[in-house]
Amino acid sequence: MNKRTISILAVLAAAAPLAHADILLTEDFSYADGSLLTQSGNAWRNHSGTTPLALLGGQAVIDQGTTATGKEDLNRLLSTSFDPAVDNTTAIYGSFSVNFSALPAAPGSNTYGSYFFHLKSSAANEFYGRIGANIEGAAPGTFRIAVANESWNTANTVEYPLDLALNTTYTVAFKFDLATDTTTLWINPTSEASLSITAADAVSYAVGRIEAAALRQGTTGTSPNDGAPGALGLDNLIIGTSFSESVTIVPEPSTWALLGLGATGLILAARRRR
Repeated sequence: MNKRTISILAVLAAAAPLAHADILLTEDFSYADGSLLTQSGNAWRNHSGTTPLALLGGQAVIDQGTTATGKEDLNRLLSTSFDPAVDNTTAIYGSFSVNFSALPAAPGSNTYGSYFFHLKSSAANEFYGRIGANIEGAAPGTFRIAVANESWNTANTVEYPLDLALNTTYTVAFKFDLATDTTTLWINPTSEASLSITAADAVSYAVGRIEAAALRQGTTGTSPNDGAPGALGLDNLIIGTSFSESVTIVPEPSTWALLGLGATGLILAARRRR
């Protein structure tokens, strides 16, 4: 290969666009307090309920610490939609932070709580990758984050094996995989290899494209044996098509320790120079 050919190939390589994953939605809820529907300028759209889903202190408030009904569910369109009838390759990743102020409600015999986040189809009432909270397997006074692919009930939900505390912020990450029709969930991941769980219930897709992320204030089951996900603030929502671009990584404790030791060393060094 002569030098001229090499130069042409080098120019073409430099000009070629780099392959990259798509960011489908970012939302930091930096609006004034009030109705998310109103304050977002209708970027978030109502698909159920009437009692407003509120904003408070830069967070979306899922107010479902009881099994009261009629509360608003909202969704926001992704920049790209996906047709599960023909798309067997895309994986939709995402993450958000949650801070619970009230435990999931379980007034009757069921402990499955309910879901507060999902991906929404253009078809009515078709929700995929449901993420919620319950008290199944949790110690008294704590709760667990759970996931289901499409149907939320005791048989289908899979709980992340970690008891979580109120008034503590956690990062929840997920992957809805159209190749396997399953949802994987992480809590405070440090990488994609971190401990995860995957739901196994079957998905029966309706005709329609996966087009939006949705926040839900609602219950599951029939009174008196219904459940609700609890009261929580949700923030820092990112959705995309790769883990690296769509998931907020939580540094390992050892990383924080190293940073702390490094800072201590710098302080001591500065003192010795005085």
